[in-house]
Amino acid sequence: MATAQRIPVLMYHRVGEPDHPGDIYCIRPEDFDAHMTALARANWHSVCIEDFDAWRRGEKLLPENSFVLTFDDGFAGVHDFAAPTLKNLGWPATVFLVAGKLGGQSDWEVTTGEPMRPHTLMNAAQLRSLSAQGFSLHSHSLMHRDLTTLEAPTLEQDLCDSRTRIAEIAGCAPSYIAYPYGRHSEAVRNAAQRVGFTLAFSVESGFNRPGERPYQIRRLDVFGNDTPTMLLRKVRLGTNEGSLAHLMQYYLRRILRLN
Repeated sequence: MATAQRIPVLMYHRVGEPDHPGDIYCIRPEDFDAHMTALARANWHSVCIEDFDAWRRGEKLLPENSFVLTFDDGFAGVHDFAAPTLKNLGWPATVFLVAGKLGGQSDWEVTTGEPMRPHTLMNAAQLRSLSAQGFSLHSHSLMHRDLTTLEAPTLEQDLCDSRTRIAEIAGCAPSYIAYPYGRHSEAVRNAAQRVGFTLAFSVESGFNRPGERPYQIRRLDVFGNDTPTMLLRKVRLGTNEGSLAHLMQYYLRRILRLN
């Protein structure tokens, strides 16, 4: 069996009905199902985040075409729509939770330039149900603030409190964090390490390889308007750009390098 030399981490957000045509951070349930079906038919398979971490450290081998599936924020649609699809496939996933808003609404600042109304976030009972199915529960901070704007004591308190609240549901403190808005700095990375996070996920695109920087793990943004074919291009090329034109440019660059 061939072993993975590089692994993509997929980043989804809300699963449900988009607020408007430009709401790219929401994917309809039937489209999410089509994404997962396409990956499975192309012989891709989801691996749990803990195995990915062990692979990154050189402590575990994973098969070729492995990927990690993550959801940011903790929207209720992950429980209602994504979980049944993943259960049928037997695939694990990770949810990065806004720990101070569990069971509440996504009423934090939106920075995409498009209007998006708040949506319901999963409560403790739903999260325990996901955990029993094989989901991993980790941190997306306490209140979904831009961590780079917080003073040092507030920053550490936010990170510590997020671990405490998730531990009350998961039974143990989370080891991993995804930076809100993808924003981080040296101070944020150092604070995450001090409070006990051992791995942190960015929104920088690309593959991850063994030995990857632990506090700047790369992820691929998956949009609600990505077709299954576009998604397969993303995981194949390690890019956020899934268009056919980008694929042609990729192969042209390879041809030019060989000549």
